[in-house]
Amino acid sequence: MIESFDYTQLNPEAKKYLVDVLRGQGRGAPGIFQEVSDKRPLWAGLVGICVIPLFLWIGYTSSKAPWAMAMLQTAGVLVGGWLLWFAVRRKVAIPDSYAGYFFYFDTDRAYIGEGETIRIANILPSAKLVPRSPNIHVVTELDRFALPVPNQVFAEKVADFYHALTWVRDREDGPFAHLASDEAGAVARYMAFEDEAPANLAEADLRIDSMPDRARAVGRSKTGILGLLIWTAIGAVAFAFFFATDGMIQDDMAFAAARDNLGKEKLDKFTGAHGLRDYLLNERNTRNRDEAKVLLAKLYDEPVAQVQNNQNADPELRAGLVALLNSLRGPETPAVSVSVTMLGPQAVTGLSNGLRSRFADGIATAIGKDLIVFGQAPADKPALITIVYSPTQVGAEWTVEIRLKPDDTAVWKASGSTGFGPQGLQPTPMSGFGQTTELPASQTDATGEAVYYAVMLKLIGQAPPKPTVVFNEDW
Repeated sequence: MIESFDYTQLNPEAKKYLVDVLRGQGRGAPGIFQEVSDKRPLWAGLVGICVIPLFLWIGYTSSKAPWAMAMLQTAGVLVGGWLLWFAVRRKVAIPDSYAGYFFYFDTDRAYIGEGETIRIANILPSAKLVPRSPNIHVVTELDRFALPVPNQVFAEKVADFYHALTWVRDREDGPFAHLASDEAGAVARYMAFEDEAPANLAEADLRIDSMPDRARAVGRSKTGILGLLIWTAIGAVAFAFFFATDGMIQDDMAFAAARDNLGKEKLDKFTGAHGLRDYLLNERNTRNRDEAKVLLAKLYDEPVAQVQNNQNADPELRAGLVALLNSLRGPETPAVSVSVTMLGPQAVTGLSNGLRSRFADGIATAIGKDLIVFGQAPADKPALITIVYSPTQVGAEWTVEIRLKPDDTAVWKASGSTGFGPQGLQPTPMSGFGQTTELPASQTDATGEAVYYAVMLKLIGQAPPKPTVVFNEDW
């Protein structure tokens, strides 16, 4: 029968004997020994090294509440720390307190080390051993059980050892007659490896002083309460530290990320305002709030100066657009509503919608796509930028109104007229389009394009062209 023990409970004589065998890696022992490599400490160390920084990074870069991130980071420190401690403990383990992983069969017993646990089975002289990997089957008159072995080669070597041991024990004369148990084991071990008996006992190379009479458990096994209390204390300290510092570090990292992204996407007219607004909209971010507001406001300096320096601008429209841009410098979403209405008997809703999209895209491209965003005004409220135009025989007449709020009575207003575009565009024939005809939202006619160019020059001084449309066959 095989029994399991806590290795630290093993009686001192048996433990000293096993320590001597382990230190010599089975050399000079009265039995067959094989150590088994354990990859778990290596993998535990590698995973632990990755887990701790990963959880710290997640906690510091997240915008979640500090207490929640502190719990996550504490869990990462406890898991990663335990894995690292497991790896270190296994590498520097003292044989007196840690069995390791090995298989050892001597004249009286089989010892199987499983880390902090050791399994022991008594092997009677009359026992018959049958090697059948992954086990050695032990059969006696009173019992039958199986002992695990690392491989078939070791199993056969153990069977050879016990076969040789029976031969040694049967000697009545000669140099191997009436040997002590440890001496008989040394001779049997020599025979199992060399397939012949040694010339004398000295050649058997016995280095172990003595074998224990018995292997048994003494004292009480460890409860693990002390270790649990230690890890609980570590967790409490870690949580308190992360809870106290997460908010500050999250704040600084979020601000640094927003600041570092300023101006990185100039090609698409993205200025980095989105990151600053995200920072400011999180009420927990307080450490760099004033600086973030200053940086956000400064982003509007360039487009405001562009509008103010527009020599072609209508004074009213220039003043209104500057006031509108200045009102967007704060942390709130820079949403502006725009509406375009086409008047006259040939008015087409789709063309108005298309021109509205043109104005929204053109202004955003000129100002900065994260400095101003456009939406549609509610049905019962006027848009902040309202454009009305009427086609004529030679072009169109237009009126633009700018207000800061839908309910404002103060309105900046200007009117004008235009021919068919800056490049001699000809009007698209309107026949075939009825009052209820709908067109794609991005479609405009020559009259709408003429209004777009005229109004944009008066507003900003430039009229960004339509974005290039790439069709599948062009890829």
